Amino acid sequence: MSGIDLWDDDLGADSTTVEVAPLHIHLIAASEHEAFWRLGLEDHGVRLGDADAAECQLILVDERCPDYEQRLAQLPKRDGSARPPIFFLVSNGTEPDCMRAFSCGADDYVHLPISPEALAVRLKRVESQLRDNSAMRLQLSQSSQIAFQSMTLNAELGRILQYMEYGFACEDFAALAALTLRTFNEFGLHASMGIFHDRGMAFFFDDNLRRPIEQEVLENSRHLGRISDFGSRTILNYAHVAVLIRNMPVDDPMRYGILKDHICYIANGLEARTLAMINELRSLERAIRIQTTASVLQQMIAEMEQAKLEVTKRSTEELQAMLDTLNLEFSQLCLTGNEEQRLMTLLADSSDRIHTLFRGAAEQDQLFQQLLSSVAQTLER
Repeated sequence: MSGIDLWDDDLGADSTTVEVAPLHIHLIAASEHEAFWRLGLEDHGVRLGDADAAECQLILVDERCPDYEQRLAQLPKRDGSARPPIFFLVSNGTEPDCMRAFSCGADDYVHLPISPEALAVRLKRVESQLRDNSAMRLQLSQSSQIAFQSMTLNAELGRILQYMEYGFACEDFAALAALTLRTFNEFGLHASMGIFHDRGMAFFFDDNLRRPIEQEVLENSRHLGRISDFGSRTILNYAHVAVLIRNMPVDDPMRYGILKDHICYIANGLEARTLAMINELRSLERAIRIQTTASVLQQMIAEMEQAKLEVTKRSTEELQAMLDTLNLEFSQLCLTGNEEQRLMTLLADSSDRIHTLFRGAAEQDQLFQQLLSSVAQTLER
């Protein structure tokens, strides 16, 4: 913004003979100046009209108008990128006049006095420059928006990776569900979810408001596809988890698609961790059953060993008592020495065979006990 007087602008024959489209402006000026500017500007390719007209390209403000601030305030509101630029005519070049123009939203200004012809040239030139600047600002805004979206996307992808890391550190379903729902909340989504395991479904929600209908929907939507959309609500079904998102941004297709990818990534990680936890629980329960079985087997082995020892002890005692009794009875019988010797030999042979049987049974019992002990140790491992 230069604020330079244009009395010496080049208005030669070439510049006046080039046909250009008329410039449409809205004029704010005092009644005694409005007719002068209207006639002078329209003679040089500038058309005056209403500020709310679609073809309005620029707003010209003559600072000598006593109520220009109020008239500026009454202009129809437009989007920032579509607002026509404001051009001021200031009465002199002192700093307060320039600052006053800028405080009222001026995009450029020129000092009075100036001829309508020179003003028309300046307005066309300024409008072209401001239009180019506006287009550049729009491009920069779009570039900034794209850059911001890219940074946001990178940050959200980083959050998903963090979720994967933290998710595999969770040790129970409640901790995993809390992490998942909190991650959805960070993306601006509100959700509930169900985890299906061997004992049924565990239902979790993010706002301390249990909705029985959502639990029923998750249970009854298992036959649907992987992703089902119901307006702003989306259901994801996996083998062991189901997620219900309540507030998908259906009015923003780009954001909707990005979030759909995000929740699928998260749900894939959720399903993998849930399956791992279910397998861990199954392995833990199987280990508990095996340990219980091993403990019972060890108790049975100890009881069998004790019972066998008692039987062997009693059998040995009974056999020895029988031999002692026979020895006593033999001494009272009238047997010859040969007969007594033969009978004692038979009894000794019988005793040896009986002891041999006991020893064989004991060895078999010991082998059986070793086998049961090995089985119990294997089960414990």
